[in-house]
Amino acid sequence: MGRITKNQREDNFASYNALILDIFLNEGWDHVTYDRLSKETGLRKSTLQGYYPSNADFEVAIKGKVFPIILQHLDFTSKTLLLESWKKAMKVNQFKMIMRMFVMQAHKKGSEGSGRLGVLGLAKYISDRLPTEDPLEIIQLLFGLTVTELLNIDRSHMPT
Repeated sequence: MGRITKNQREDNFASYNALILDIFLNEGWDHVTYDRLSKETGLRKSTLQGYYPSNADFEVAIKGKVFPIILQHLDFTSKTLLLESWKKAMKVNQFKMIMRMFVMQAHKKGSEGSGRLGVLGLAKYISDRLPTEDPLEIIQLLFGLTVTELLNIDRSHMPT
């Protein structure tokens, strides 16, 4: 196979990034693998590694695209409406996949991961829109909702 032009490489990269984003939003981050991308594109793993040297480099495909998706589901009019809109958004598959990734990345990478930056960005957004509220308290409530939703825990599972 011959060399490709810089423009072809950029077009390929954009196409692969779109595929990664689609798989992530519809199936979850754990489904974004070299094997899956190879199957979808018909390319060898070694070719894909030319674009993404390690699977950690897949994150470039979602950079800057996740936060707008989160925001489109949320109502920042009040703390109560924010919590209600978050709970409702957790029923939307793409939102749920994003939150699932946040929890997985927080576990894997802790304070070193991009999830931390995302949560801090959300806290800033909350602080700007709800200045009389404690953004840390709201973040803790939102991610508590996230974990219980991901684990499918509701009041019927709680001791009486």
